[in-house]
Amino acid sequence: MEWYKSIGSPKYICAPMVDQSDLPFRVLTHKYGCEMAYTPMFHSRHFSEQESYRRNHWQTCSEDKHVVAQFCGDDADVLVKAASFLQHEVDAVDLNFGCPQGIARKGHYGSFLLNEPELCTPIASNMSKQLACPVTAKIRCVNHERDYQDTMKLVYSLQAA
Repeated sequence: MEWYKSIGSPKYICAPMVDQSDLPFRVLTHKYGCEMAYTPMFHSRHFSEQESYRRNHWQTCSEDKHVVAQFCGDDADVLVKAASFLQHEVDAVDLNFGCPQGIARKGHYGSFLLNEPELCTPIASNMSKQLACPVTAKIRCVNHERDYQDTMKLVYSLQAA
């Protein structure tokens, strides 16, 4: 909560959108009242290993205020390395544990990690300990049944991490 207050307690936040949340779009949303905006989802392995991927997918400028960079992946070390490239240029890094698309299933990331809290929680913990910026997580309900206990357990586990 301290972090949220430190960036002005934004009310209008633009969530990450596939192929839309790049720099020009973020600047445009800020112009029309958005107080915080997310980057598109960055693939952590590509971001950590390929300078050309970073150059083509990450840009910022002075008008790009209160930015959260979103990453996907299933390896804590790779996620930390990827996020370390821009940890001082963003307000936070977000872990994407919510993407339901087929590409996420194939790549073993997004919402397909939610049934593996033993993987999600250490990822969040390692990132939180090793990065200079706050770490957040986007999630969905763990299962499609009406029993939300597994989701709440994960939420509390991520919060503690």
